[in-house]
Amino acid sequence: MAVIPSTSPQSSDEDACRRAAAQLQHDHEHWLVMWGCYTRSYVAFPLFPAPPGTILTARTPADLAAKMRRQERSAAARVPRPSPAAEWEQAQDWPIGQSLHPTR
Repeated sequence: MAVIPSTSPQSSDEDACRRAAAQLQHDHEHWLVMWGCYTRSYVAFPLFPAPPGTILTARTPADLAAKMRRQERSAAARVPRPSPAAEWEQAQDWPIGQSLHPTR
């Protein structure tokens, strides 16, 4: 997992805030993360079974990352494990480059 710099982007720098949200999204694959340009805060929606209405917000990327980790720990049984490496691509019998559609 990448380390988010301790200094947060200025909320007036929309592009930097969107990049920070994209980095959070990349680092926390079980969350949908966005920068709220109107609220000037980062928002995260769980992509795993969580209590209804679970939406996390924070003013800085580091604060949101901490909240996401806490939520994941409290929902440990519901957060899916990361997918294994794509070993199926290496399978001898997989028709690489062929369509999965049976009529093609």
